[in-house]
Amino acid sequence: MLTHSSQCKRLKLKCDRRTPCSSCLKRDTVQRCVYSQAAAEKVDVQTLHNRIIEIERFIAQLQSTSPS
Repeated sequence: MLTHSSQCKRLKLKCDRRTPCSSCLKRDTVQRCVYSQAAAEKVDVQTLHNRIIEIERFIAQLQSTSPS
């Protein structure tokens, strides 16, 4: 799930999703490095998804080491 700053999307540049992104830093367009609300929500969903995966792995590890 990729999200891009509006500048990167408009110019079809690779975006590293930082604030400001490296593409905007290199081109000295930091003031225009903004993300849409939809892009911000996608990042949050991806972060939550990654956390769920980590927690599921941790639970599986606990289950495999607990005495039955």
